[in-house]
Amino acid sequence: MLIQAFFVTVLLLDVVATAVQEKPNFSGEWTLNRPASALSPGADAVQTGVVRIEHREPMFRYKATLTSGGSPFEYEYELVSDGREVEGTQQGRPTVSSLRWDGDALVFTGRIQRPDAEVKISFRYELLENGRRLRGVEQVRGSGRDQDNVWIFERR
Repeated sequence: MLIQAFFVTVLLLDVVATAVQEKPNFSGEWTLNRPASALSPGADAVQTGVVRIEHREPMFRYKATLTSGGSPFEYEYELVSDGREVEGTQQGRPTVSSLRWDGDALVFTGRIQRPDAEVKISFRYELLENGRRLRGVEQVRGSGRDQDNVWIFERR
């Protein structure tokens, strides 16, 4: 009986410890490591990039400036990490976005309705090398713009 109580206690402590583990904090300023990234045609024209993340769980604010051919392209979003879908607009087009945890990774999914098709975008954000690197695995589908990219950023 004592042994059973011990194993039940150990099991409960393990469940509690797993439940209270803190999620990674992605906050910081990140610089694109272009040579370490693997980009599809189209995205491979990006030469430099800076990402700024403000992450106070559950709020996640993301702002990126990518430069291609000397011209900057900026985009940003703000979501909570509860997986709830949020409707909005981007350049006058309807969008639906969400952000959720998958283990220690944050997964962004979005849909943009364009005149010719719906574009689906997903990003899986992970911290690597004790938080010194940010990896964003991107998948874009729709409107003839299918891409699979791996973006690597270094903490500034």
